[in-house]
Amino acid sequence: MKKRTSTPLDYMNPKVDFAFKYVFGNPDYPEITISLLNAVLSLPLDKQIVKVRIANPTLGRRTQDDKYSVMDIRAIANDNTHINIEMQIANKGDMIPRTLHYMSRMISDQLKSGMPYSELQQAICINFLDFELFHSNKNIHNVFRYRNENNEILTNLTQIHFVELPKIKKDGIIDNEMLKNWVNFINDPKSKEVDMLICEHAEINKARNILSMSNLKQRILQKYYDRQDRLLEKNSWEAYGKRQKEAGFAEGSHSKAIETAHNLLQMGLSKEQVAQGTGLSLSEIQDL
Repeated sequence: MKKRTSTPLDYMNPKVDFAFKYVFGNPDYPEITISLLNAVLSLPLDKQIVKVRIANPTLGRRTQDDKYSVMDIRAIANDNTHINIEMQIANKGDMIPRTLHYMSRMISDQLKSGMPYSELQQAICINFLDFELFHSNKNIHNVFRYRNENNEILTNLTQIHFVELPKIKKDGIIDNEMLKNWVNFINDPKSKEVDMLICEHAEINKARNILSMSNLKQRILQKYYDRQDRLLEKNSWEAYGKRQKEAGFAEGSHSKAIETAHNLLQMGLSKEQVAQGTGLSLSEIQDL
């Protein structure tokens, strides 16, 4: 494999899940994770997270063959809140049901044999998305809880957060200034906005230094490049499969239209009526 080189101003892209976890799920720098979580959760000062433990610090694959596994971050706060943080680049069309699956797993994993339900701790899913999921509003940060039709909260044991990164370039709405800072950082750690932020916020300055390729060991860089290549490979295969499926669907639809045209002609309809009814061209109908 050809060795890649980087310039001193190069940074790992924090939208690649390996880099995202390396900076926000790094047990050596809990202050960065704490800053991000407090920004997302907008907790009052007396209830803010002050300690965090990364429950899955490993950056490798879960299994030898699982080269596409999601590198999410599992964190447990000082109040024993269980938090799952994920960076998702591509919209697979399953973000909401997948998040519900993660949430149910976070809850069920807490239940040990003989444990009463009353001991369940709060579970929170936080998703950073590099695509727009909710086109009906301009909110960059959307939060979901269990509520009834009168807007009364059933329980605060579960929360689901979606942070849509592209909306910040479209004058999206965001109330928490620190979360806005982190969104700018994740979008582009080399931007002029981030240049100004590093002077004011030590955590953002430290996060950018961690992503700097000039500060990284070769083995970390190689893992990052490998992960980047695997994600590109996965997206390429998915795009190819989609094109093949669409081509097959189009071919099947055309065959069905020809079959329908035969039946309509036998029923005595004119060629013009058959063409209008099936979407085939008049020349195709004449060939039949």
